[in-house]
Amino acid sequence: MPSVSNIIFCLDATNSDEHGACAKTILSALNPEYIPGLFTFSVIIVLLDVDLSKTHQLAVDFINPIGENVVNVRTSISTMNKIGNLPEQYQGINIVMDWNNVNLKVSGKYTIKVTMDEKFLEEKTIFVKGRNES
Repeated sequence: MPSVSNIIFCLDATNSDEHGACAKTILSALNPEYIPGLFTFSVIIVLLDVDLSKTHQLAVDFINPIGENVVNVRTSISTMNKIGNLPEQYQGINIVMDWNNVNLKVSGKYTIKVTMDEKFLEEKTIFVKGRNES
């Protein structure tokens, strides 16, 4: 069954066949200049134990402390060839997303939820506070 190995918040991320997912400035919290305000950052999600011979539906939601879904990603993951000699449960898919101008209305704990093929996989929270706040 698919599982989430890692969820990483960072200021910038890339993904390449040669090096995999690369994160710059990994964040333990989001600290934009202003709340409320818009903030740009990247998210890396590493999935393991995914049947690469099938197409999958991925859903990622980023929910603020007052229950609003501020980022809603729905996408298909196409079939892929197995890479290397790792067993399937250790084969990974790196999902790299750049989220531009995310509307952060309030400070507090935001939750990212990951679902694949309509099955909930994982959630993680990250604290958000503006530098303009005391």
